[in-house]
Amino acid sequence: MKQLLFIAILSIVSAQTQLEADSKTDNDILVGRGFRSDLEKTPFKAWFKAHYENYELDKELSKVVADFMKGITIEIFMGTWCGDSRREVPRFYTILDQINFPNEAQAISFLDRNRENPQGDEKGKNIHHVPTFIFYQDSVELGRIIESPIESLESDLFNILMGDPSTPNYSDWED
Repeated sequence: MKQLLFIAILSIVSAQTQLEADSKTDNDILVGRGFRSDLEKTPFKAWFKAHYENYELDKELSKVVADFMKGITIEIFMGTWCGDSRREVPRFYTILDQINFPNEAQAISFLDRNRENPQGDEKGKNIHHVPTFIFYQDSVELGRIIESPIESLESDLFNILMGDPSTPNYSDWED
């Protein structure tokens, strides 16, 4: 419950997203705490919409996942400069929409190429590849999906909820 309250407050009160020039390409990127709606605006909406609408959702598995999402909170760390984030985050939102997952139980942090944002949301969370989806219940981390799923987003999420998470990509990464 504390984690849900924390994410709700973090999301509602302190969204502090800003556009910055990417250090590598000079293109605009988002940095800071934000909302999904930030991705539905120019210059991000084209790739967001394409991956969101074209994802072939496993509807049956999504229905099963929905039954186990009560009390779950999610933190999403992504880079709008990152191809994996641009692919996986919209797909993940397809799942969240399908299962009617509440907005107040999720938070999204946009990171720069150093995997940081001005609010320091990534500190102490071992964020080294993006996207990283972290799933909590009662403030306890249940598991994470790092960069891309092992099986599929739905299968990996199901396994996390069942207490049998796959070993995520880069789980042995050391800075």
